Amino acid sequence: MKNKFLALIVCSLILGSIKLHAQCAQEANVFSFTYAGKNYEVVKEKRLWASASACAVERGGYLVEINDSNEQNAVYAGILSAGVSPTYTSIDNGGGIAYVWIGATDQTNEGTWIWNGNNDTSGINFWTGQGANGLGNGIAVNGRYFNWGGKSTGTPNEPDNYAPFQNHAAIGLAGWPAGSSMLGKAGEWNDIQGSSLLYYVIEKTGATGLLDLPKQKALTLFPNPCSNTITLLGSNIPSQCAYEIYDTTGKIVLADALPSLNQIAVEGLIKGLYFLKLEGYETSFMKFVVE
Repeated sequence: MKNKFLALIVCSLILGSIKLHAQCAQEANVFSFTYAGKNYEVVKEKRLWASASACAVERGGYLVEINDSNEQNAVYAGILSAGVSPTYTSIDNGGGIAYVWIGATDQTNEGTWIWNGNNDTSGINFWTGQGANGLGNGIAVNGRYFNWGGKSTGTPNEPDNYAPFQNHAAIGLAGWPAGSSMLGKAGEWNDIQGSSLLYYVIEKTGATGLLDLPKQKALTLFPNPCSNTITLLGSNIPSQCAYEIYDTTGKIVLADALPSLNQIAVEGLIKGLYFLKLEGYETSFMKFVVE
């Protein structure tokens, strides 16, 4: 009887957690699609960038990270398939057109654009500087993918930090400024103010779900980004507990007992974004970057 009672409590807690995580977006406003084995959601509810990223984490992912032209095409096609109107809103600080949030930001360091869709201040640096409509000193980092406005015509015009605090990236749904494609065209990215209210795209890892990501600050991974090793810092870390490292497709790429000094060798991993899961600790997934 006691075991049955405990099982009911556990089930109740799990169901309650699922219900809680679903509350940040109405399911009727969520359009799901898949690409390359990963799941995506277009959420047709207006939110600030920070609020959208928080909801993305609640729903088991992060604001979308776009790493190549095929993924860009799939994400834009998903937005169109979701029935998002190109006139559902008009953003004054973005040339008077509609946009959809993605996970890129330079809010931590002006001009240093990283993929940080769960808003934890760390991520892959893919672009530095401004496009031709700004200082004109912008460049892709290590040849990483970008789709800033103007790229299709040969000269990225964005990001330009034209208005104050244009620290977050979004996909434009029409050419801008409105009625033209002088700075960018539909499908390309612009830097706009994070206080703008927009729909957003969530990318999920394909793992069992990152419902515990909001707790990740209980532990720290250092250095992050890393190259050869990464060290787990924090209090009350269980001795010799197991860990697993997932790539962005949800595949386990490393799994072992936590070594002494809580230092994990990652030199065998290719450059990119990963998630570490530590057994028996309140933090389930932590994000880190290998460079």
